[in-house]
Amino acid sequence: MTRLRPTTRKWLLFVHVVASIGWVGVELSIMALGAVGLLSDDTAVVRGVQLSAGTLGELFYLPASLLTLVSGIALGLGTKWGLARYWWVLLKTGITLALAIGGNLAVVPRFADAADKAARGEPIGDTAVMLFTAMSAGLTLLLIATLLSFFKPGGKVNRRAKNTAGPRQGRRRGAATDRVDVHGVGAHRG
Repeated sequence: MTRLRPTTRKWLLFVHVVASIGWVGVELSIMALGAVGLLSDDTAVVRGVQLSAGTLGELFYLPASLLTLVSGIALGLGTKWGLARYWWVLLKTGITLALAIGGNLAVVPRFADAADKAARGEPIGDTAVMLFTAMSAGLTLLLIATLLSFFKPGGKVNRRAKNTAGPRQGRRRGAATDRVDVHGVGAHRG
């Protein structure tokens, strides 16, 4: 893929940052609701927590996570960072992909199911524990991905095997100063 134009890159980065902040907000909100549910003995409060968490998860988790993932991949493909050139990009993409898939296919459907049960007045079990623990883990991983973006640790991914035979033999490109004058010092005498 060709490099993005500066204006396009800035807009894409804006979308990526806003979507990421939104995703962190969803994780924090559901985690806070889980904490309220864990600390309350009032059945009405616990049901309200489940309804709210299910609604938040269903409405915002999918768009925030997918927009973050897609914009991040587009930035990787359209900038000097690439998708597989640097360790921090690989790790960040892996975290985002795992959270997007796991959250949307495993965690959010359980929130939605608990919200449906709460709306019908059925027992909801210990989903408050899951709300808190799943969102705590997700939030931690999102913060790690954010730290990777800021500090960019790890350097480049080395795709070639290292040369174990020692330094290369022969001239390097542009290494004119390495040449040896085998005819003696000075100009050719004739």
